[in-house]
Formats: sequence, structure tokens, C-alpha cells
Amino acid sequence: MAVSKRKSASITAEAPTKKVKKEPKEAKSNTKTLFGKAIKEEGQEENEDEDEGELEAEPIRDDDEENSMEVDSEQQAAPQRPKIPTKEQNAQKKALRDERRSHKPNAELIYPAKKLWEKLRLKELPKAERQAVMKDMMDLITGKVQDIIFKHDMSRIIQSCLKHGNEAQRNVIAGELVGHYLTLSKSMYGRFIVVKILNYCQKYREAIIKEFYGKVRQLIKHKEASEIIEDAYSTYANSAQRAALIQEFYGPEFRLFKIEDKKTLTEILEQNPAKKDNIMKHLLETLKGCMEKGTVGFSIVHRGLLEYFEHADAKGIQEMLDVMKEQAVEILHTKEGAQVAMFCLMYASPKDRKAMLKTMKPFVVKICKEEYGHMVMLRMFDVVDDTVLMSKAILTEIVKEMEDIAKDKFGRRVILYLLAGRSPKYISPQSIDLLAKGDLVRANTSKKDAAVRSAELLGYISPALISLIASKARSLTSEPLACQVVLETLLHAAGDKTPAVNALLEL
Repeated sequence: MAVSKRKSASITAEAPTKKVKKEPKEAKSNTKTLFGKAIKEEGQEENEDEDEGELEAEPIRDDDEENSMEVDSEQQAAPQRPKIPTKEQNAQKKALRDERRSHKPNAELIYPAKKLWEKLRLKELPKAERQAVMKDMMDLITGKVQDIIFKHDMSRIIQSCLKHGNEAQRNVIAGELVGHYLTLSKSMYGRFIVVKILNYCQKYREAIIKEFYGKVRQLIKHKEASEIIEDAYSTYANSAQRAALIQEFYGPEFRLFKIEDKKTLTEILEQNPAKKDNIMKHLLETLKGCMEKGTVGFSIVHRGLLEYFEHADAKGIQEMLDVMKEQAVEILHTKEGAQVAMFCLMYASPKDRKAMLKTMKPFVVKICKEEYGHMVMLRMFDVVDDTVLMSKAILTEIVKEMEDIAKDKFGRRVILYLLAGRSPKYISPQSIDLLAKGDLVRANTSKKDAAVRSAELLGYISPALISLIASKARSLTSEPLACQVVLETLLHAAGDKTPAVNALLEL
């Protein structure tokens, strides 16, 4: 019995030791790697007994697992530093970039020119150094300007050369482009080169303008080229060149054969009256096309419009009015444009005049201060019968800025016209003649008597003038131009002038 008890005790003692040995084996079979040490897979259990002494790993403790998890979490939380490229990698990238660039057209010219341009365009660059850079640039681009002008970046480089170069260098560039100005004018980037050459190279202006002959009617409707035609006509062309450009509006005949000794349509029609119908037809078509393309603001178009109104019959004028009545406000900044707007007001029906007044209402103060636009306001006072509409749409805007307008060189004439009419003290003889030309037409298009119309307008604006003098007497009398308004208000304004007189006496 004692022996049996000892055996059973030994068996019970051995049992837990065997379980302890098996546990590390199970952990060993489930884990592949741990801290860089290799652990066996489950398929390798057959050779465990043979290699147990050599490959058996230590049992994994709980504290080891916790440490490993902490290390992994710290590695994940730590930000990864960006890899710094080595010198070799940078050299490889640069070589690849240079190889890509070398396949582009004119690469051997474009990239060295860009490096020089970075210096050339610096505002603080000393004059001597700028001249040296320009010399290097001209050595690089001379003879090759035609090949690079249509690129965006090279267009800017050529513009800088024209800006900073001397007269000889500018003429070299302009000379290389002779024969290409028509194409350049249609280019989004090349047109800026044409503008620079017109500005800096007086020697080549005539050559540039001659390249446009025969194509003006097409170019004036072109989005890019129309601005070049406008600059050439309004700023750089002489009177003969301007006449040659505008003649192409008259029809195909004048595109091929210029009449050099005739500078206006009036002179041409006096010499060839039989051509009037054909000329007016082509002129109307061209002008309508300009309005559809949005080039109505150009002075060359304004001249064409003025010549049309001067020679068209009643039917032709009405046809043009239908197109112009809402666009007249866009052409008041030029002499011809203002006269065209005056024609529109003169020939328009009451309905069309009302439409024109509505388009001009937001710009009344600006129009009053325009050198030529203020004449449109005077024509408006002469022909619009609806004085109630005039007071609400026009005079109300004038009253809001009365003091500012009274002190302006041209604005004061608008107020003085309401007070003193066509007085030669304030209006030039040429302006009086221009206004008088509309009196005969006004008799057919306006029903209200001129004296009644003037009195109604004066009755509306007089209280505002008297109130202005009463409150701003010192400010107005300190300005020579505004003093004229004060004087004519005291002489001609309607209503009680006592507040204004008292304010002047208190000075």
C-alpha cells in the first residue's frame, strides 16, 4: 500500500511538469517571428524532438508581450522623416529634365533666354549691367525672332527686349518681323509685341499699318486684332492712314484701291455720288457686325457711325437706331461717339428716347464730366419732351452730386445750360453750331415748345441750386468755375432766392 501510494504521488507530481513543457511548444508553433528570432511553424512538429535542444525557444512571458506592444505603438506613433535625396539622385533628376527639354523646339534658345530675362526684368538692375544683359540677349535671339514669337513665355521676353533695348536693338527685332504683323495681330500673345513695336519703333509704324490694308473689315471684328486696329488708328496713324483704314468700311472696291486725296466720306460722295447707295449698304453691314462682336467702343467704329448718320436717309437712320439705342451710352468718350449719341437722341422716337435715358441714368454724373459726353446732356435737354421723366431719371442724379458737378470744368456747363441756355460766355461757338444743327430735326421729332421745355427743367432744378448756395456759399465762391453757377443762379433761377442771397451776404 505504501508503494502504491508513492507511485501515485510520483505520477501526480509528473503530470503538471509535462503540461508546462507543452505550453511553450504551442506558443512556439503559433508564432513565426519574435524580436527577430525564428519560431517554428505547426508543420515542423515531426522534427521537434530531434532538434529540441538546439532550436527550442524560451517561453514567452507576459511582460515581454507588453514590451513588444509598447515598442510597436511607439514606432507607429513616431512621424516618419522624409527621405532626403542624395546628390546622385538630384543629378539624375536634372539630367532627365534637361533631356526632356532638349526634345522641345528651339530648346537651345528658349532656356538660356529665360535665364537672361530673369535678370533683364529686374527693376533695380543697374543700367550698365542691363545693357550687358541686353547685348547677350540680342546675340542669342538675332535671326531667330520669327521662330519664337508665338510662344507665351518668349512673347514676354521679346516685349522686355523692346522695352529695355536701345533704338538699334528695337529696330533689329521689328525688322525681322516685317511681313508677320498681320498674323501676330491675331495671336493671343503675339499682339502684345505689335503694340510694343508701334509704341517704340516709329520707323516701322507705316510698314505695320500697310500690312493691315485689305483686311481691316475682318480684323475689326476679330477678338484680338480689333484692339491692334484701334491702337493703330487712334494713337499712331496720321490723317492719311486713318482715312485709308476707314475707307475699307465702304466696300470691296476701297479695300483694293485707296483714294489718297480724299479723307472723308463727304469728299468721296461729292466726287462719286452714284456710289452712295453701295457705300451706305456696305457701311451699314460693317457697323452692324462691329456691334454684334462687341467692338462698338472703338473710335474707328465711332467715325464710321458718324459718317453713316450724316449721309443716310430716314429709313437707314431708323434701322441704325434700332441697333444703337441701347448701346449709345458706350460711345460717349470720343468726339465722334458723342456726336453719334446726339444724332440718336435727335432722330429717336419718344419711346426710343425713354429707353436711352434708362441706360444712361446710372452714368449721369460721369457723362456730365466728360469732355465730349456733356454735349449729349445738352442735346437731351433740347429734344426730350417728357420733362417729368427727365427730372426723375437725369436731374435727380445731377442734384445728388450738384456741388461736385458745379466745380467741374465740363460739368458746370450742364448746369449753366439750364440756367443761361446757349450763352457764348460758357459754350464755344463750335458747340453752339453743333447744337443748332439739330433744331430743324427737333421741329419734326419733338412736339413741345422749346421755351416751355426749358422753363419746366429750370423750375425743377432751381430749388436745389438755391439750397446748395445757401449751405455751401463759401465753398462755391472759392472756386472760379463754381462762381459762374452762383452768378447765373441769382440771375435766372426760379423761386425765392433769399436764402442764397443771405448766405452770400454773411461771407
